[in-house]
Amino acid sequence: RRAEAERDAVQQQLQQAIAERDQQHTASLEEQRQAEAERDAVQQQLQQAMAERDQQHVASLEEQRRAEAERNVVQQQLQQAMAERDQQHAALLEEQRRAEAERDAVQQQLQQ
Repeated sequence: RRAEAERDAVQQQLQQAIAERDQQHTASLEEQRQAEAERDAVQQQLQQAMAERDQQHVASLEEQRRAEAERNVVQQQLQQAMAERDQQHAALLEEQRRAEAERDAVQQQLQQ
């Protein structure tokens, strides 16, 4: 009868130890699940941040390309305007030179 009581006590201790181990295992699994959920959330935020950064980079490159194209157009227009002004200036100088030559010729004829 005493051996039976000891066996019951040992069996009760064993069941208590198994129950504690199961609780710890359950708590460990829950902690692991929570850590994985947090890691997944952080990874998702990181991927979203990287996607946003990539979008901003693409938009920045597009804006830079557009600005360079506009600058090139303005520079081309400026060069064209300067070329036209130079042509007009050269034509004016030529006209002025011709007028002076005619005036000199008339003056020379008057002096003769």
